[in-house]
Amino acid sequence: MGKVLSSIKHPFRNFNLESRAHKVISQPKPKPAPKHTRDQIEIERLIKEYSDVYHASLKKNALLDERLKDVFVVADDPPPIIQPQNPSRPLPSDRSPSEPNLFGIKEPDIIPKGKTTLRNALQFLGKHQGDPNNYTAERIANDYCLPEHVVKNLLMYYRVFELYVPEQLKGNAKFAKASIPKVYIIHDIKKLPSGNLKKDET
Repeated sequence: MGKVLSSIKHPFRNFNLESRAHKVISQPKPKPAPKHTRDQIEIERLIKEYSDVYHASLKKNALLDERLKDVFVVADDPPPIIQPQNPSRPLPSDRSPSEPNLFGIKEPDIIPKGKTTLRNALQFLGKHQGDPNNYTAERIANDYCLPEHVVKNLLMYYRVFELYVPEQLKGNAKFAKASIPKVYIIHDIKKLPSGNLKKDET
């Protein structure tokens, strides 16, 4: 219903709009907005008590008008401050958007000793979970140049996600079947030889 009423009112509202706008603009002095009752009472009090000052404030001061014409504002921006570049830590010259990374952050090109990346941490955590006897804290510390006590804390308090499926599912669900109890993460994937394979070789 509102759309119907607005479609009816729009032609009447826009009728002779340009001439009405010119009529308002061509008025010598626009009509001021009506004052609040309290403001009007305050103005009447000022007129009674300080009539000379009030009427003088309404008159145009020619001296101030002439001084205002002599005032000019010139904006001079200071020269930009160029910071000297540190040759050991240069700023990036390539400002093109980077490609999306696997872990959400860009991995550094150079890894200092005693530090590691998220990819390497997940890699040696997964290897330790798969074969803790072979991938010990000492071996990981030597391979990745990390302090041994830091590696021991990582292996103690952090784990890579694993999937555990019970051998026998409880409940009355008939569509779920038992599966293997544990699934490990595979790190090293061997590349298959190219070419057609025979049925016996597959």
